[in-house]
Amino acid sequence: MVSEDEQNQLRQQIIDAEQGSGVGIRKWHDASHDRRIKFLRIVLNRGIGRGDLFYGSYKKPIPYFLPMLDLVAKAIKIKAKRESKTKVYVDGIDRKKSKELTNALRVEGISLGMVKMRRDESEPLIRLADRWAGCVRAAIEEKPEAKALIKRATEEEYLREIPH
Repeated sequence: MVSEDEQNQLRQQIIDAEQGSGVGIRKWHDASHDRRIKFLRIVLNRGIGRGDLFYGSYKKPIPYFLPMLDLVAKAIKIKAKRESKTKVYVDGIDRKKSKELTNALRVEGISLGMVKMRRDESEPLIRLADRWAGCVRAAIEEKPEAKALIKRATEEEYLREIPH
C-alpha cells in the first residue's frame, strides 16, 4: 500500500531494479530463476516498498475472491489514514468482480473509489506484487531460496504477513 505521492517514485525504483536484474517486465513464471532471485534481492537491498507490502496464505479450495477481500481490507485498515480515500488496483479483475470487491470493501468501512483493473505488463506496482506472490508460493512449496527470501523480508519488516 503506497500513497499517491509515493507511487511515481516507487514505480521508477521498480523499473530500475527490473533493468538491473535483467528480469524486465516478465512475469514471475516467465523469468529465469536466477533473474527472479536477483530482482527480489535488489528490491530488498534497496528497501523498495519496505513496509508497504502485505501477504497472506490461504488453504485451497477456497475461491480467490474471499481471501483477496480479507487481505485487502486488513491491509488497508493497517496502512491507510482514516481521512484518506483508497485506490485499489487488481491484476486481471473483470468489471463484475471489480464492482463486487468495491462494494464488499465499502461494507468493511473502507472509503474508496472504484476498484480498477491494471495489467502487470503496464504497471510496475502490480509486477512487484506479482513477483512477491510468486516467491511466497515458492516458499510454501518449500523451495529453499524462496523461503530464505521470505524469512529475510519478514524479519526486516519489508513484507508483512496478515493472518486470517
